[in-house]
Amino acid sequence: MSYVKKSGIRFILLSVISLIFLNLNSIIPSQAIIYNSNQNINYSTATIISVGDIFIHKSVLDAVYEQERKFHNFLPCFQEVTSILNNADLATAWFGGVLDSIGPYFGYPAFKTPQSLAFALKEAGFDIMFRTNHTMDYGEKGLRTTTAILKKYNIVQIGAYLTEAQSQNIYVFTKGNLKISFLSYTYGMNDIPVSKPWMINFIDTNKIKSDIIRAKQISDFIIVALHFGTEYERYPNTFQRQTVNTLVNAGANLIIGSHPHVIQPVELTAKKVYVAYSLGNFFCGQRMHYCDAGVMLKYTIVKEQDSVYLKEISYIPTWNAKYLEKQSYKFRILPLSKNTIFNQANYPYLSSENIQHMQKVYQETYQHLNNPQINFVIAE
Repeated sequence: MSYVKKSGIRFILLSVISLIFLNLNSIIPSQAIIYNSNQNINYSTATIISVGDIFIHKSVLDAVYEQERKFHNFLPCFQEVTSILNNADLATAWFGGVLDSIGPYFGYPAFKTPQSLAFALKEAGFDIMFRTNHTMDYGEKGLRTTTAILKKYNIVQIGAYLTEAQSQNIYVFTKGNLKISFLSYTYGMNDIPVSKPWMINFIDTNKIKSDIIRAKQISDFIIVALHFGTEYERYPNTFQRQTVNTLVNAGANLIIGSHPHVIQPVELTAKKVYVAYSLGNFFCGQRMHYCDAGVMLKYTIVKEQDSVYLKEISYIPTWNAKYLEKQSYKFRILPLSKNTIFNQANYPYLSSENIQHMQKVYQETYQHLNNPQINFVIAE
């Protein structure tokens, strides 16, 4: 995939600038034209934001439903994070459940979500959806409707496939001369049978090692997304650590995870590979302690001549706010910063109790994740 800037405004500006250069072509010295064409093409950089799980529970379905329009409107939920996501070159998340254009819609335990979520995700700035243990909640039909809807909104699905040929493809994001591969796998499918083994990428270290070898042949940097771990545990288990160790040794350059529904620490391995074991919940209806929190992992990858490296990595805490508005509950994903959360004027729709809880979420996330020793700190 070639790099395309997200903002339509930027596209218009570039078009205007191009027209200006075309009009001035007859008066600009040829040396200037040659100089512009000889800009350094051996340096490319890509900034990516990765977030955790998106599961649409019944409480969220009820909150976003507009009775007059008979429509589920998810756009306001992403309002506060849209500018952050769109300022990145690429944004990823894990989507749980299926998408469909025909209701009725359901939450846990078998998630069926209206296609308007996909529209909102694209508008918010998302480009990639990794798949989870709820991918086959409605069997092959659900996979088909989800695949079609994500494709309609130009969102890449990784980890679930409709054909064996598709399952063999490795998604590569390209910007300039930098190529980044994305691989995605899940631990299981909630005991739901999968008729064709290639439909779902399960965590099989032999397969993943083989995929990493193939990815190395077509890209410069490999990101492995793993849906694994013990639900509601704030620290990685033995299986997570063993799997990560195997994949780091196989050549993974960055590993990101989800599934526990709570944030787990970020570590730096002996081979200087960052591992984010769980990015928590980004958007869902869960309200248990720690389950309403997540992080936006922000990282920049650079290719300079023949050298490719992770230039920087940081995080933005998020809180999935649930609050009352005109006697109805609403949800909104809020990026948390110490420069904003202590001023209630920034959140006129939140109660004082909401504000206090949001501040607590910020402090808990900071204490759990901030690690200056490995140069992993909050993005302020």
